[in-house]
Amino acid sequence: MKECNMRFPVMKLIVCFIVLISIVGSISAQDFSPHELITYKKTPQGELKLHMFYPEEGKEGVNRPAMVCFFGGGWVGGNPKQFYQHCSYFASRGMVAISAEYRVKRFHKTSPFECVKDGKSAIRWVRQHAKELGIDPNRIVSCGGSAGGHVAACTGVIDEFEEDTEEVNISSKPNAMVLFNPVLDTTEKGYGSEKLKGAETIISPNHHVTKDIVPSIVFHGTSDKTVPFDNALEFERLMKEKGNDCLLIPAFGEDHGFFNGTFIRKNNTDAYLNYTLYCAETFLWKQGILKKAPENWQFDFKNTTFRTSKLDSKKYHSLRKGLKNSQIKFVKEKKGTVAFLGGSITFNKGWRDMVCAYLKEKFPETEFTFIAAGIPSEGTTSGAYRLMRDVLSKGEVDLLFEEAAVNDRSPALRRNSTDRVRGMEGIVRHALKANPTMDIVMMHFVDPSKMENYNNGTVPTEIADHNKVAVHYNIPVINLAKEVTERINAGEFTWEGDFKNLHPSPFGQDVYFQSMKKFLETAYFGFVADDDKVVAHALPVKLDRYCYDNGGYIEIEKAKYGKGWKIDPAWKPRNKERVRRGNTDIPLLVCEESGPTLKLEFTGSAIGIIGLSGPDAGTLEYTIDGKQYPVFDQYTVNSYFQHLPRYFVLAAELDPNKKHVLKLKLAEHANEQSKGNACRIKSFIVNK
Repeated sequence: MKECNMRFPVMKLIVCFIVLISIVGSISAQDFSPHELITYKKTPQGELKLHMFYPEEGKEGVNRPAMVCFFGGGWVGGNPKQFYQHCSYFASRGMVAISAEYRVKRFHKTSPFECVKDGKSAIRWVRQHAKELGIDPNRIVSCGGSAGGHVAACTGVIDEFEEDTEEVNISSKPNAMVLFNPVLDTTEKGYGSEKLKGAETIISPNHHVTKDIVPSIVFHGTSDKTVPFDNALEFERLMKEKGNDCLLIPAFGEDHGFFNGTFIRKNNTDAYLNYTLYCAETFLWKQGILKKAPENWQFDFKNTTFRTSKLDSKKYHSLRKGLKNSQIKFVKEKKGTVAFLGGSITFNKGWRDMVCAYLKEKFPETEFTFIAAGIPSEGTTSGAYRLMRDVLSKGEVDLLFEEAAVNDRSPALRRNSTDRVRGMEGIVRHALKANPTMDIVMMHFVDPSKMENYNNGTVPTEIADHNKVAVHYNIPVINLAKEVTERINAGEFTWEGDFKNLHPSPFGQDVYFQSMKKFLETAYFGFVADDDKVVAHALPVKLDRYCYDNGGYIEIEKAKYGKGWKIDPAWKPRNKERVRRGNTDIPLLVCEESGPTLKLEFTGSAIGIIGLSGPDAGTLEYTIDGKQYPVFDQYTVNSYFQHLPRYFVLAAELDPNKKHVLKLKLAEHANEQSKGNACRIKSFIVNK
């Protein structure tokens, strides 16, 4: 990089993207450096420069479009480097791309008003020097993020704040705007009112929208905690009301700055950066700013937050009996209860929130109740036993999303095919007995082991087990494990760079959501007729007569025990070991020595415990109705670092109508890896 009077150093730019691996590579591998710096304005606080990025051919080309980008930072700080990655890309698309300096409070002791003045000066300077830069003065785009998005928006919306020392007969208005989570309302409803006290609306774009404002595309996270998403919705409404062209692309569930790439935000992936770049490129092409159509790109602006896939998600959906009952309920009764049962992928924020937002948008007159019943590290067995407590007790459920494929493979849960079928069938039967009209969707999420299975031509055993239940009960399935595997194989994105983990990155969460959205759009296609009524789903004969279809709990107080066992009313670990959240300061039935016996009377086909399986977990000896069972080792592969609640089924093929007696004690010897010999029971589990 060198500062000069517009002499172009020969430098080839090769800009490639992860999302089209078949023809390109990753943009994050580049050294993003401007070709030159040009002073465009001298102020009392110092000179301001434009960081110039040229196409491969340099400045020799004539009448190229230009883009001027303004960094974010609350009008206080920030750095032009924020848009280096964007500029490199748009230079590769034939634009003269520029990241502009402007005055900010931290370095220049100025206000937001000077920021707006500088933005206008930058656009005017580029237009004034268009010929020598090889720029078409009628194809100049303003671009920016956050406060820089505000500056960019003001160049197109605000008529005042021109520098009277400049040639104001040369327009400072751009020909199009590309805005990333921009500040569009500077009142108390938006951002920055405290910095503009007494003048909150003077440079507030939403308060100055008129007709004949240039075409705009706005990217904004729906969960933006800095600049409210509602401000972007209002800008779009006002623009369209005045007859202007404005396209809002919501990033569902995303916070402020989601669009930044790895060059400026090391913890981000480039997935959303690539997505927004392709959207912006397509938008500018449709507006005539760019003359060349985007390569290998067919973008559907109706499919927000994710690009058009090479593979159709419907290929991985089994609709079966569909979701007609829930559609009828949502439309006719205008009330609906939707539950999400699963492990950490359901517990964490992401696809679940997006599905909730989608349903509220799809059925705007419906009052929804959403039940979040995801608990990390739990699979179908725990789901079957806690279904009543965590889901069915909350009221009549109309739609249930169930996932367990990732955790059901976990060696810590020790599940085999029989266990998995019993657990999943138990969930389905219990749910349908509680509400025979309930719609159920089964989802299979992805992890590396499942990808390996599919790539080797085999179906993961846990997915095969769950599918047995789905087929038997005619339940819809979304096989996201297979879809992600095949989309990665097709070169759409990568596991390491984009999806990241079995707990997906924001990009991965959106991959999940977009597939679910397509599934729901198919399931809810068409109208609900006046004579449509919900119908009970068939409840066929059991696949496994011992499935956990009436799972529940027995309180620890029901057990009988003598010296050696005790109920600790507010248990805490003695040695500061880690404990899974929610499992301290709770009552536990505890024993830390071999020999003492507890007894529990129960009726049901299965009995077990929720044991806190930690670094000192012991081995259990037990009998049921006098029959000796093999010893049970509570120590699992994850016990060494954390106390984790585990659903341990001790016996599962008992006479369901008979009263049984469980006698249990700690064996003399624990697992050789265990640091002690303890049993801590949170609850007993029983299938009645």
